[in-house]
Amino acid sequence: MSEFRYHPIIEDLKINEDGTVILLRSQSINIYQHAHAKTKKGRRVVTINQKTVTVTRLTLEAWQGVKPTGEMTARRVLEDGGDHYSNLCWGKTGSTSSNQKDNPAIAAKRIMTKEVFDDIRSRYPKETIKSLCQEYGVSQSGYYKSKFYEEIK
Repeated sequence: MSEFRYHPIIEDLKINEDGTVILLRSQSINIYQHAHAKTKKGRRVVTINQKTVTVTRLTLEAWQGVKPTGEMTARRVLEDGGDHYSNLCWGKTGSTSSNQKDNPAIAAKRIMTKEVFDDIRSRYPKETIKSLCQEYGVSQSGYYKSKFYEEIK
């Protein structure tokens, strides 16, 4: 049987340890998937008092307390680890692993080496800059703002 905790702000709201059951005045609240506009990932949300709130936030508030500052957001320690309170923490907005500086996908968007620039430049008349930049994992603006582009202008 799951253990429940009361929410510290919303009266008579109880949440189990992984946010799969949420009770308001002993009545189960419908949890539904909501497509997030920025990340395109789904997130579990509920509607309480005409406000949509994430299950991650409610679980974290009930099990670990309210956020320490206004700039904090409920985060998962491991993105695919679920909403169990042991996998949740308060973090600054944008602090997920997919947003970090050492993330290879983001690092690739910042790197414009001389070799990559020269190869894109040599293939440019036959292929579009957009498709070549996508192939190398660099942004178009990175190509045009690079010091190598400035040298040939």
